[in-house]
Amino acid sequence: MNNLYAIGCSHTSYVWPTYADILGQEFDNFYNWGIAGIGNFAIMNRVIEIVEGEFTPDDTLIIQWTYPNRFDFHTTINGWYQGGNLANNYDPIQKTINNYAFDINSYELQTQNYIKLTRTFLDANHIDYRMIGSDYDVGDLPALSIANKFDIPFRKFLNVLPNSRMPKKELDQHFTPSHHLAYLNQTDFTITEKMLQYVQQSEELLDGIHNWNQIQEAFNV
Repeated sequence: MNNLYAIGCSHTSYVWPTYADILGQEFDNFYNWGIAGIGNFAIMNRVIEIVEGEFTPDDTLIIQWTYPNRFDFHTTINGWYQGGNLANNYDPIQKTINNYAFDINSYELQTQNYIKLTRTFLDANHIDYRMIGSDYDVGDLPALSIANKFDIPFRKFLNVLPNSRMPKKELDQHFTPSHHLAYLNQTDFTITEKMLQYVQQSEELLDGIHNWNQIQEAFNV
């Protein structure tokens, strides 16, 4: 079987299709291990979990490294903390980290080390993998942030932000399926007709949605 595993943050798994979901159209099986809001420590740990699970020598793994300014921890009951960017400073955990333990230079150094350790582990286990950085070069695929330069509009919906009371539509700054497809066109991946149709159908579905809370149901996420 030809299986694809993808891991990352909301750039990999979101309420609408991402680069990973698009690529997954051409595999026998696709497993999206992305979790919105996690950081690079969590991503490194989940890579090991995937490889030491049901991963086979015929499978492919894509790792999307997220922004360094995130804090991770894991509990057996709740899984990985999904706090996202520490700049949000939106809960007691983030406020504590920002007050006592956040140093951007240190967090960037830790991310570099997570990437090095992950490469060493994957190479030692002869894994077929690719790496993407959110807005920095990881020496493989281009950074996802190049999608900001594409002449493609972002989507607007009601209730984009949690507990939003805005009476008008707000911008969702996540890349749309069209952004992700345009990104893949900048890589060495082959774009197939099946992928193109998948993105077109996804964009047409989004055209009919005005409330962000309806997206998950529309895409069966």
